[in-house]
Amino acid sequence: MTSDAPERGPGPGAPGMVVGGSRAAWWAAGLAMGLANAVRHRLRGYRTPRPFTTDEVGRSVDYVLGVVDQWVKDGDLDVGGRRVLELGPGPDLGTGAVLLSRGAASYTAADLFPLATGTNPAFYEELGRRLGEPVDTGRIGYHVTKYPAMPGVEGPFDLVLSNAALEHFDDVPGTFARLAELVAPGGVMCHHIDGMVHMRGIRPRDPLNMLRYPGWLYRLMSFPGIPNRLRAADYLAAAVATGWDARLVPVLVAPPAYVDWARSGLSRPYRDAEDLALLTFTLVATRTA
Repeated sequence: MTSDAPERGPGPGAPGMVVGGSRAAWWAAGLAMGLANAVRHRLRGYRTPRPFTTDEVGRSVDYVLGVVDQWVKDGDLDVGGRRVLELGPGPDLGTGAVLLSRGAASYTAADLFPLATGTNPAFYEELGRRLGEPVDTGRIGYHVTKYPAMPGVEGPFDLVLSNAALEHFDDVPGTFARLAELVAPGGVMCHHIDGMVHMRGIRPRDPLNMLRYPGWLYRLMSFPGIPNRLRAADYLAAAVATGWDARLVPVLVAPPAYVDWARSGLSRPYRDAEDLALLTFTLVATRTA
């Protein structure tokens, strides 16, 4: 989401959340920024999913190494010998290079937008230096495709990964159903999911801000890539319903005082949700059917 997107999806560090402030003021601020974002993104298109580009070479290399480490940690994964599919890799395919260097048998990426076609070559040079071997982009498969059908993407895969991507998908149940077709029996998917508002000025203080608006008003703020507002329980239910044995790994949890303050100002469908405190989390699931 250009400058509105988080630098990472799930990650450590609790933001300084508002408690006892004016809910009306945050409602108005979120609406104003959301409408401005909608106009900007509709005019310019979806270009930069991170608040920095691969021209910031060192920062970008640190980022992809951290993403892979988080997958391995949260999913208790061994990538050795795995045929990997990543959804929504963003502006580079560095995670694929890292996974291949750690023994993955193959790596394929699928994205809705051709964001990784103009990656700064210096990024891959520095990543190769950090990995101790040159990055062979010829081993990396890349598809610009449509979700959930993903035409052109052919399995079977043993491992499906994503980082701060699924919250932008329009049809998560359909995507999980398609992944169940593409993944070999016993295969695993591990998705870092960011359930916080992606507007940087509001995100640290009122992370549930996007849940304050009724559906019709949120649609006025829509653009390709806007967060879908699903909560942790929604992702879990979608995975189970499509043949996955799934669990959630909490990453960033809001303090009870913030959740209690925010709840009464949320749109009615979210007011009684039991998982509001789960701001970022990882869905880990094994294909059972």
